[in-house]
Amino acid sequence: MKADGADANGDNVADDLGRVVDEDGDGLADSIDINGDGVDDGPGIDSDGDGDADALALDTDCDGFFDSMDTSGDGLADFETSRREIGTPDPDCAPALARGGSGAGGTTGSGGNGSGGGSGTAGSGPSALGNASYQGTGNSTDRYAEGDVYRNGVGYKFIANGWGDGWQSHQVSWNGTSFNVLSLSGSQGANYSPAGYPTVFCGYYSMKQSVGACGLPAALSNLSSVRTGWRWNANGNTGQYNAAWDIWIGNGSDLSAYLMIWLRDPPQQQPAGSATTAGASVDGLPGTWSIWTGSVAGRAIVNYVRSEGNDLAELEFDVMDVYRDAIQRNFSLPGTHLMAVAIGFEIWNGPISDLQSEDFYVDVN
Repeated sequence: MKADGADANGDNVADDLGRVVDEDGDGLADSIDINGDGVDDGPGIDSDGDGDADALALDTDCDGFFDSMDTSGDGLADFETSRREIGTPDPDCAPALARGGSGAGGTTGSGGNGSGGGSGTAGSGPSALGNASYQGTGNSTDRYAEGDVYRNGVGYKFIANGWGDGWQSHQVSWNGTSFNVLSLSGSQGANYSPAGYPTVFCGYYSMKQSVGACGLPAALSNLSSVRTGWRWNANGNTGQYNAAWDIWIGNGSDLSAYLMIWLRDPPQQQPAGSATTAGASVDGLPGTWSIWTGSVAGRAIVNYVRSEGNDLAELEFDVMDVYRDAIQRNFSLPGTHLMAVAIGFEIWNGPISDLQSEDFYVDVN
């Protein structure tokens, strides 16, 4: 999330309040028990420059940026930033403690919303997932339904994307970057193709451009970070579908490679290509990953995959970290531009019902 010049060091805390404390160097803010009751209250910040956490970071308007702090332990803001305007608090949001779990940057492997899923947030700063403002809604049974959608004023596009030759029917609804596969019937098609891949994306994807200016496509050489996050909910669906980022790389608008991150590896299905690396640790991603490489229709593909049965129900990371990891491993990802960042569910075999994508964002810098 951009902090409008209030956060020069990039720790998602307004600089005039202080800075995140991370004494153990794990990339997450250390927690603080500000009221002394023996229970950690949230991310601690150093407000006086002595290196010790002495205040609780607060996000009083629930926009994903810490704009004030509690030094007395009453849960209320004692000091507010003067470097940006603080919005009106959402009455349905818990302003003090709900942003960032036990540290500004969240937790790894902490339950989650999906079937058997944990959650992971890479890097410092609070989670930007949840409590977003959405615009653009729809509900359709059209195989190729689409809609221009917005999250916090940034434009994206939703596509129902029932492209597989085994697709039979579906009903999908969407609200901003959240959507729900209310139902889907279909089966695996030729060449192991899924029945469909309902998707939200930023950039140029599937020969479509997202509405407005989300920052993509962009030359890879001009990108310092492409922060993205996704939260989804299996709602009891245990069948043959994945939950995956599909990142397009190309030369301008000419697609040349795919980079995928699978948060769910379904039973009896596998990524394109062949397994290359097992148990890989990747900068910016929690836990370990298997890596599959190969080609699809003559274009290179690199897949980073969670192990089957070890789903992640949410993740936030920097696309550029994973891209650099692939390049450092000498995997082929030809192209000069990052064309699009998309998320969705590749569904090989139905039926599916009430499979939810709860929130998704891309922040290009």
